[in-house]
Formats: sequence, C-alpha cells, structure tokens
Amino acid sequence: MILLRRHTEAPRHREQLVQKDLGVSVSRCAVAVRAAALMAMILMAASPVYAAEWIEFQDKAERFGVNLPGKPDVRDIMYTSWRGAVLPAKVYTVKDGPRTYSVTVVNYQKVTDTGDVGTTDVLGSIAWAAWAVRRRPGVDIKYDAYAQADRIEGHELYLVNPDKTQTSIGIFLHASRLYILEANVPAGSPPPLQFQQSLEIFDDKGVRVRYEIDVDRNKTRVPDTCQ
Repeated sequence: MILLRRHTEAPRHREQLVQKDLGVSVSRCAVAVRAAALMAMILMAASPVYAAEWIEFQDKAERFGVNLPGKPDVRDIMYTSWRGAVLPAKVYTVKDGPRTYSVTVVNYQKVTDTGDVGTTDVLGSIAWAAWAVRRRPGVDIKYDAYAQADRIEGHELYLVNPDKTQTSIGIFLHASRLYILEANVPAGSPPPLQFQQSLEIFDDKGVRVRYEIDVDRNKTRVPDTCQ
C-alpha cells in the first residue's frame, strides 16, 4: 500500500494521510519533532525552492515512509550483500532541480534462514553499505558516525564529491530490511533535513515502530504516541 500526503511545510502535528486513488483517510503523527521542523523550514527558506510542495510518502509493503519533493520513480534492482548473496531491492528516486533524493530498500529475508552466514550477513549490512560509500572515487568524507531513527540503529555519512556537490547518506536496518537514504545537493546547500530526518519504519501491521534502547543495545518497543 502506497500513501501520499501533500504538504508545503515541514510536518509538526497530527495530520491526515490520503490513500491515493481510494479516497480513504488515516491519521498519524508527522515525522519531525517541533525543533527539527522549525530548523527544516528555516533552511528551506534560505535556499532556492525547486518543487511546488513536498509529500509524505509511504510504502507499507516495504514498511517505510519518508518526506520527498514529489512522487518517486520506483525501480527494481538486485543488490549484492557482504557475503555474496544477490538480494531483491527497490530504489525510490525523486529529482528536484539540481537535487536528487533516493531511498533504497534491500530485503535480506531470503538469507535469514541460512545459519550463521545469513545472520552475519544481515548484522553486517549497515557496515557493508557504509564501506561501499567510503570507496566512492574522489569523495571527501566530512562526517561518518552512528545514527538512529526512533532508536532504530544506523549510520550516517556526509560527503563532498569531486564536482563539489554534497551527499548525505543514512543507513538503517530493521526486520531484515536495509534502508539507504541518499540526498545529493549543490555545493553550499544546507543539509537536506526535511528528507534525512523524516524516516519512519513500520511493522507488518503498518504500525510505526519506535523503541527505547540502553547502552547494551537491549531494546524495548514503546507505543507510538503519535497514533
């Protein structure tokens, strides 16, 4: 199920999602907290605007949602894992003038029942994807560190490319799916916070997943109070 909701500012409050083509509405809380939303609006006001409006895009089949400047083009690819498994993946891409936003979703489910090799392949998937980014020719890595979204662990990298464009990448793993968010923007642009900080991940019932986590990585799922 794909859901789209149009908006012209960074999300802050409970709002209505409209299921495309079916006219069915379902409410949920917007992604960003108030401070992040305010920062995103300030940054957008300080930079050129290429798209008329952003949307909150959800693909419940792939269990994620993200803010994008328009409906994405979707293509199927095959992705080679650390242990050499060839896995199905989808790439969602939107171009907004000189800016490009993409989400790659890799489904590791087929390797989860292959014993220790499959287990380490899944657990090593974030590190593997980050290593592939670091190997890009000529990039200058400005930031390379731990990240989390709703306490779902991941990794972030910020790069300056040989042509001086800037790339922001977030990599997250949940329920044997790897999510790779990538934004490429012109030199001197503010960080693409409205995209990068908007990731939501859902369970198999379509409910947003949120955790509390301690220093030993013990996780406890907590209710989505935004529902």
